Amino acid sequence: MINTEGLTGCVVLPDSLCYDEARRDYNARFNKFPLIIVYCYVTQDVINAILWVRKCRLPFRIRCGGHSYEAFSLVDGGLIIDISGLQKLQVNTNLTMKVGAGFRLAQLYEILWQRRLTIPNGTCPTVGISGLTLGGGYGLLSRPFGMTCDNLIEAEMVMADGKLVRASRDEHSDLFWACRGGGGGNFGIMTSFTFHLHPIENISRYKMTWDFSNLKNVVHYWQKWAPLADPRMTSLLALPAQNLGDLRSNGIFLGSEQELREMMHPMQEATLPKTVEFYSTTWIETARLFAGVPLKQEKFKNSSAYVYELLSDEALDVMIHNLQTAPGNGNVIAFEACGGLISEVPTAATAFVHRDALFLIQYQSYWNQDAEAEENINWIEQFRKSMLPYTRGAYRNYCDTLIEDWPTAYYGENLARLKKVKQRYDPENLFRFEQSIPV
Repeated sequence: MINTEGLTGCVVLPDSLCYDEARRDYNARFNKFPLIIVYCYVTQDVINAILWVRKCRLPFRIRCGGHSYEAFSLVDGGLIIDISGLQKLQVNTNLTMKVGAGFRLAQLYEILWQRRLTIPNGTCPTVGISGLTLGGGYGLLSRPFGMTCDNLIEAEMVMADGKLVRASRDEHSDLFWACRGGGGGNFGIMTSFTFHLHPIENISRYKMTWDFSNLKNVVHYWQKWAPLADPRMTSLLALPAQNLGDLRSNGIFLGSEQELREMMHPMQEATLPKTVEFYSTTWIETARLFAGVPLKQEKFKNSSAYVYELLSDEALDVMIHNLQTAPGNGNVIAFEACGGLISEVPTAATAFVHRDALFLIQYQSYWNQDAEAEENINWIEQFRKSMLPYTRGAYRNYCDTLIEDWPTAYYGENLARLKKVKQRYDPENLFRFEQSIPV
């Protein structure tokens, strides 16, 4: 009999009817069996969960959206502290909002759109605001408005001793610094955030496609243009494996369609796209479009790396070789342009360190059958390693257990300071998991 005395909220046990659903991870590659899952609806539920963990000495994990690529928000035989029920939201007249740490991105976009406001978030609709913010937070509005963590004003969190702490520039400023890019689950459990808001309404967007044979030409142009483009522009480039579809670039522009057409004309001239589409639309329609359709339970392995210097012909030859030797039907890499307001924040101003990168590469592989796992995982790892001479670091929110020197890859020169913050606020290392910041 499991003793759950002291836990409050909704407690789910292995014999509960909803247990299998509650233990499910976004990445179906993982199949873990927690002993207890507790859904927290108020701050006191979180405090009680931490006090229970201290007393019972069980391993535990913190979960919001449950989107950790490596299932860091689950653990076999332990307690899952699920904060997705922390759903209070207050929008203020001074273009700020206080939001419960359990919100998902699509929820926030829809609610804020009613007031024609937004914050720069990611695109996946079910990602939790907590993990996104704590790891940095890149999305379609990061170039014009900054990373999600750059828009953070204050964070409330439950610490290892069960006490509630507010972190801001004026209060626990070192902890506040760490919360902006230092990764989720390292220092405490978030209960709420306060963010700057941005007015937004009508925007324009484009889509272009090319044959795989045009890859070198497209990448050469895109990498010189996209990171240095008008900050109102965000451009993405997807390169599927050969024979898995066209190369494609999508982008949004906080301006008119006519201005966007003029801005994109040089790219059309230089790369001769197969198809070109322009649209005038609203921000919320675009957010819904990029959110896509809900994924079935899919297995995947993703990784990442930043590009700080333009990729050479040699680097592109390596990239093309990997895309020509992909093992399955779900192999692709994606480029996400940096620059804009991302690069205007000094490297040491927040824990998010990759301010000067030109763009981020995400290596992606998806499959359905367990027998396909090994070759797809190996393909991602081989691709990532073969590109190491031309890339630096990795994005904390695209975590990868195969990166050996992950602390340096994620945090770079900010790692030493993060360790000091960890030592100060969690000297017992209560908040630990596979890639938590070491004491």
